[in-house]
Amino acid sequence: MQRYQVFIEEHSIFIGEKRKSNQQFKSIFELNDPDSSDIKYILEWLLKERESIQHVFLNSRNPEKIWTLFQQQFVLIEAAGGKVRNAKGEVLFIHRIGKWDLPKGKMEKGETPEQAAIREVEEECGIHGLELGEKLPNTYHVYTQKETLILKTTYWFEMKYKGTEVLVPQKEEAIEKAVWVNPSNFSEQLANTYKSLVGIITS
Repeated sequence: MQRYQVFIEEHSIFIGEKRKSNQQFKSIFELNDPDSSDIKYILEWLLKERESIQHVFLNSRNPEKIWTLFQQQFVLIEAAGGKVRNAKGEVLFIHRIGKWDLPKGKMEKGETPEQAAIREVEEECGIHGLELGEKLPNTYHVYTQKETLILKTTYWFEMKYKGTEVLVPQKEEAIEKAVWVNPSNFSEQLANTYKSLVGIITS
């Protein structure tokens, strides 16, 4: 059964059917026959109280319905990016606005997620000839832009790079660094990245 995790800064909302092992959730909403007003109320409550609440679980036998109602509360944006490995097995990271990140960006009109992911890596890091690999899980996060609530879905893909081009960070996108990092040395990146990315980085 599909299950979703949506991040709001360092906090998260889980949407799915709760299992007995999920004992870390102190705030659980039982939503077996919800409507849009229920989801709106919960979202407003969470945005107001998120500093004191780490995780919330929206429990339902029909998580797809919850997910549909949840998305209706937002302006939706789609992005795509890649977890890129070179011939040495190193992973490509960028450093932007004080955080380590994986290269990604908004999809353009008419693009598929695969096309957007490759384009964004090429633009942000200055490399070409990428080989698209397996699809990774999507990530979801919420933010506010000019008082508008945005739900951003990012599609992630494994990629391989066999070239030798020098990495060139895209300065106009505020990218300060683009570097290859050995998986045994991810500690710096994991200590200063977005919570939504941890699962992608360590996969």
